Amino acid sequence: MTAAHGWLSDVTFWVDGVPSGGSALPPPPGGGAGVVPTGGQGFSLSREDAEAALRDFQDILDELVRMEAQAGALTVLRSAAEDPASRTFHEILVGGGGQGLGVFGDGYEHVQKEIAFFEVLVARLKKALGYVTDADEDAEAHIGAAGGAVARDDRGYLE
Repeated sequence: MTAAHGWLSDVTFWVDGVPSGGSALPPPPGGGAGVVPTGGQGFSLSREDAEAALRDFQDILDELVRMEAQAGALTVLRSAAEDPASRTFHEILVGGGGQGLGVFGDGYEHVQKEIAFFEVLVARLKKALGYVTDADEDAEAHIGAAGGAVARDDRGYLE
């Protein structure tokens, strides 16, 4: 379980009184949205606010996925020269020579962690909005485990 998944597992989103992964709570007398239970961690949003947040978070996720490829490319750069100063500078940036991942490798890992966080956040908001159900999430997990194509993974058809 990722750190992002662990953090968000304690958070519930309520959209117009409907908790993510739950059924609608009874509407208050006189109509309107259901009430949000007290005592739990989470966010209560109108449908419009939740959809706007989902668009914003999806845009951030899309940008992070684009950044991931660029950050990955930085981790395989070659040293500009073979003199000691160039090699030492290269090891600090790219890693090797006992330096661990290097600055670029650490940055690449950070982008991957941000992607994992936003993937869970987007999925939780989609679930709260009713765009996906538990059955959809289970099917995606089974397809991914079997080697089928899933989000961010272009493995093609089940082999």
